[in-house]
Amino acid sequence: MSYFTGQDVDMTKFLQACINRDEGAWDEFVTKYSKLIYNYIIKTLKRYNFQFQTDEWEEVYNRIFASLLEHDCRRLQNFRGNTERSFTAYLREICFHNTIDFLRERRTFLDIETVPECSSRNVGYNNLDLKQLRKIIAELKKELNPRHQLFFKLLFEDELSSEEISRIMNLKLNAIHQLKFRLVNKLIQIAQRKNLYKELEIFIRDF
Repeated sequence: MSYFTGQDVDMTKFLQACINRDEGAWDEFVTKYSKLIYNYIIKTLKRYNFQFQTDEWEEVYNRIFASLLEHDCRRLQNFRGNTERSFTAYLREICFHNTIDFLRERRTFLDIETVPECSSRNVGYNNLDLKQLRKIIAELKKELNPRHQLFFKLLFEDELSSEEISRIMNLKLNAIHQLKFRLVNKLIQIAQRKNLYKELEIFIRDF
């Protein structure tokens, strides 16, 4: 079913479907809001004169979707409006703060002290060394289906761009975004079930 076929959208019902991890609802979320999210990211990066590359705003894009999923979709649960307009304003704030977090980590813009404090996040992987991190990631990867394993390899291990992956997998770019979101969602579920999410939070957010 589609939640955006008419003029009036029941955002409460739509977001609840997303909170319940309904894949159809999330596919529609990605289709509906990806362009807005990209625009919010790029606008914020330009506002602070950050000379960015495509892979950098894609990194922020991935973080935003990971932040929407974490802690049982707490950010969606915290939304108190009921209209699409109020939700887009709420989403804009989420995009802004995630983008500012990204810039704070790089300390690349001059007006850092004038920007409101954003969510804190430790740097590194809770003192995990790279060998241990890769071992844990390999364990998570085993539980992915073959399609997600291939996507994981192309994106994380081979570090290919979304455009290159879309050609290899013969998928449209929007389908790549949906697949990336589903993969992050699955990694979070596996990590939480194995009590590894705290150790892998930064990896998953930056994926």
